[in-house]
Amino acid sequence: MEYIALGIAFIVALAIALGQAVVNDILGMRKKDPLEDYPYECGVPLYDKEARGTFKQGYYLLGLLLILFDIEAAYLFPWAVVFKDIGIYGLIEVIVFVGILTLGFIYAWRKGALNWEM
Repeated sequence: MEYIALGIAFIVALAIALGQAVVNDILGMRKKDPLEDYPYECGVPLYDKEARGTFKQGYYLLGLLLILFDIEAAYLFPWAVVFKDIGIYGLIEVIVFVGILTLGFIYAWRKGALNWEM
């Protein structure tokens, strides 16, 4: 009996949603707004479509590395708070954690992720 009520509620909700979509399609505006596809970024309107520049790939890579090391800091703060409670096991775990991140940093450095050639 519960499933029948649930099924009826689902059908009613689906009918209401489809009904509203149909009414919107029938009564909605037909004229497209000229500024609808206008690019607007960071509060600065774009006046010239040719003025849009491209970003170097290094910015994205730097952002990913920044996120990686921010997450590292976010994990180290709680560890520092409970350091006395977790003892030597916690110390070994954080050394392994920082060691893995250090290896990742060295790998990124050797691959040239931190070089900024213009």
